Amino acid sequence: MIALASVSKSFDDGLSHSVLDLDLGVRAGEFLVILGESGSGKTTTLKMMNGLITPSSGSIVVDGRDIASVDQVMLRRQIGYVFQGIGLFPHLTVAENIAMVPSLLGWPRADRADRVDELLALVQLDPATYRSRPPAELSGGQRQRVGIARALAGRPKIVLMDEPFGALDPITRDHLQLEYLKIHRDLGLTTVMVTHDITESLLLADRIAVMCSGTLRQLGEPADLIAEPSDPYVAQLMETPRRQADRLGHLIGQTGSPS
Repeated sequence: MIALASVSKSFDDGLSHSVLDLDLGVRAGEFLVILGESGSGKTTTLKMMNGLITPSSGSIVVDGRDIASVDQVMLRRQIGYVFQGIGLFPHLTVAENIAMVPSLLGWPRADRADRVDELLALVQLDPATYRSRPPAELSGGQRQRVGIARALAGRPKIVLMDEPFGALDPITRDHLQLEYLKIHRDLGLTTVMVTHDITESLLLADRIAVMCSGTLRQLGEPADLIAEPSDPYVAQLMETPRRQADRLGHLIGQTGSPS
């Protein structure tokens, strides 16, 4: 579905690279997480997939087409994008935010209205209650639900997500993660999500691409990264969830022991 071949990106004419010689394939229907610290190149990689950033070298093929040879605006309208910090337009209602891409694609008004109601229901927001509200009247979790609905409005096959749940409280975050995972599976989407949260990546991903300093360190299923890290950086990352699991296991054991 998405294939990056020898992709590099430099913002200073080659003096340094945000991404260097990246080969990465995303399978149709999979949930791929790009995991890395700040400055690892993960968000630059995501933005190159839909043409927001142009690679310095290499090629990117999306759904069988080299994106360098297609109209970049149309490319972005066919790929759902959930921004870090949500990015709703504050002067538009919930319905107008969701209908933005269908409007740009020339959908009839009635079809746009039907799609808005369909998507609000999908993300568990009552259409009659929320379609006319401005974003300022929504909670953080509700705004993120609208952001997901907006990303799905044009019926994309691919959704890119940049730290979509990072600003939410833990309970809302957990609920939305599970709800989006169900949407991903029910709609047969191909999802690429960027995060620095190791536990989030392990719980959501079919495969994880670990990046550091612009390079891909390991690509594999969550269980494989934990059991067989092939790189010292990956091994160090995987120690965090191990320690957390051990500590939680100890606390649960104490709670469950007889007094």
